[in-house]
Amino acid sequence: MSELLKDINSPRDLQDLSMHDLRLLSSEIRELIIEVVSNNKGHLASNLGVVELTLALHYCFDFLNDRLVWDVGHQGYTHKIITGRKHNFHTLRQKDGLSGFVNRNESPYDAFSFGHTGTSISAALGLACADDTLNKDRSVVAIIGDGALASGMPFEALFHAGALGRNMLVVLNDNKMSISPTVGAVGRYLSRIRSSPSYSGIKHEVMDLLRTFQPFSDRVDVLLKHMKEGLQAALTPGGIFTELGFRYYGPVDGHDLPELINTFQNLKQLDGPILLHTLTEKGHGFLPARNDPTGFHSSSRFQRADGTVYTESSDSVSYSETFGSALVEIAEEETSLVAMTAAMPDGTGLSEFRKRYRDRFYDVGICEQHAVGMANGLTAGEVKPVFAVYSTFLQRAFDQMFHDVCLQDAPVVFGIDRAGLVGADGASHHGLYDIAYCRLLPDFVVMAPKDGVELQQMVNLAVAEDHPCAIRYPRESVPESVAEPVEFQAGEAEVIREGKDAAIIAYGAMVTRAVEAARILEEREGLSVTVVNARFVKPLPEEQILELAQQYSRFLLVEENALAGGFGSSVLELLADRNRLGSLKIRRLGLPDRFIPHGHPEKLRSLVGLDGEGVAAALRELVS
Repeated sequence: MSELLKDINSPRDLQDLSMHDLRLLSSEIRELIIEVVSNNKGHLASNLGVVELTLALHYCFDFLNDRLVWDVGHQGYTHKIITGRKHNFHTLRQKDGLSGFVNRNESPYDAFSFGHTGTSISAALGLACADDTLNKDRSVVAIIGDGALASGMPFEALFHAGALGRNMLVVLNDNKMSISPTVGAVGRYLSRIRSSPSYSGIKHEVMDLLRTFQPFSDRVDVLLKHMKEGLQAALTPGGIFTELGFRYYGPVDGHDLPELINTFQNLKQLDGPILLHTLTEKGHGFLPARNDPTGFHSSSRFQRADGTVYTESSDSVSYSETFGSALVEIAEEETSLVAMTAAMPDGTGLSEFRKRYRDRFYDVGICEQHAVGMANGLTAGEVKPVFAVYSTFLQRAFDQMFHDVCLQDAPVVFGIDRAGLVGADGASHHGLYDIAYCRLLPDFVVMAPKDGVELQQMVNLAVAEDHPCAIRYPRESVPESVAEPVEFQAGEAEVIREGKDAAIIAYGAMVTRAVEAARILEEREGLSVTVVNARFVKPLPEEQILELAQQYSRFLLVEENALAGGFGSSVLELLADRNRLGSLKIRRLGLPDRFIPHGHPEKLRSLVGLDGEGVAAALRELVS
């Protein structure tokens, strides 16, 4: 542990440090973050950008009494380190270790557990209103990034907070980025603020000039008051926030500790809603991350000396890349095809599409609701939109999926990326609920491929479909095919392997593991197991499932999704509705009804019994 950091066991210890020592502490914290993330992977660039900002906040406020609300929380590493978790920081994002996000189960300094963006101002306003109701005297501070600010929920909260007038401080952490560079009008507006002259300097000059007038009557007093208000509105670079009812201050240098501390000390004395605009640099203090903030947003393992990313010698291709390549190929012929993403062109495999077809690519920012509503409009204009989005983030647009897409029967294609267990990002990012919330919508085709070739086939099928479609696929490399590719239609399953003792019906990425389980049981115990690739949860391959129910008395239904409302539930509903349950012995295998922690995906699958051995064990128990 470095010299200064070893003595920092709580934020109160910051008070014993000089400004010079605080600057040195910032460097030591950066070194620790770089060291741990280089080994564990994690959110590097965003955390390097908020070291001084975090120290200044904890120096000026007591967040055991006051409340600090992080947006997303993936920039909370410094916060973790100085709030008693530095000795466990090496366990970051590891199974049973520290979460990569703020987590109220870890520390009383974490007001909430967050993993999604755009939530901080609403939560902070709720805290401020609760304090007002209970007559509690404390400060409430929300931190939100410029990328998150462009999403809908923060503006709803700003409108409400400005109208209520409760005491709260919103810190706008402006680094010109979300994951990729910030897009949209809000980004351009903040850019104009950054380049404008200092408001505080201009305001003081104007106010000094106005004070030279001696009021000779009440009318002059009123006139001067209106002049002050008009000039302030005209000169304030953050005028939009002023109009919403906030007092705007800034922009200030988010790496200047003395300025930050002085500003926070002054703002603590003010009442009402306040917004402080801070300018930070993503990757600050580490040149590789500063030069490539997108690449080091969610970083792979890298060499500390020069930032060289460790690469595994593999020719594997991810499902995301396969999906993006399929779209590029189709777009060459289908000129009406457009691709959409919500601030994640790289993560969803759309970078090549954006490069080749820039005029047919839309990055809407962190605005999933708007993306789905816009997709509906595109279909009305006879354009075919494909929206690639992480499963966990599509949840935020459920109403638009219902009202703007399915109710209109708009043929939008949803590429549901990161479906299933995603690993170190944990409970907020696992894509375990999309089957349930997709399959309940009428006329919605919901499918999942077993491998890369089938994914390409499904993309072609979805683009040609006249109804809304969803294709769910995991965050992993496409596996080797376990069967020769064949043509198929919506609602058509595939028998991968035939046996006589029992059957496994698997969905999506679990097909490969089901085949592995069948081989294990055959080699070790001589069991002969049929494996079926369901392909579709809607329309369900009903007749094929009913035929299997006549041939086998024991079924295992396997999915990498929450059991409640999932693929297994749809099969049981079919059998019950057709009075075919009879003496069948059926077990559903999926994710249990609890939040799954962070950890390596394969270890998590082993933990919940969704690897080959776990599937084999479940069927063995069912047969015996």
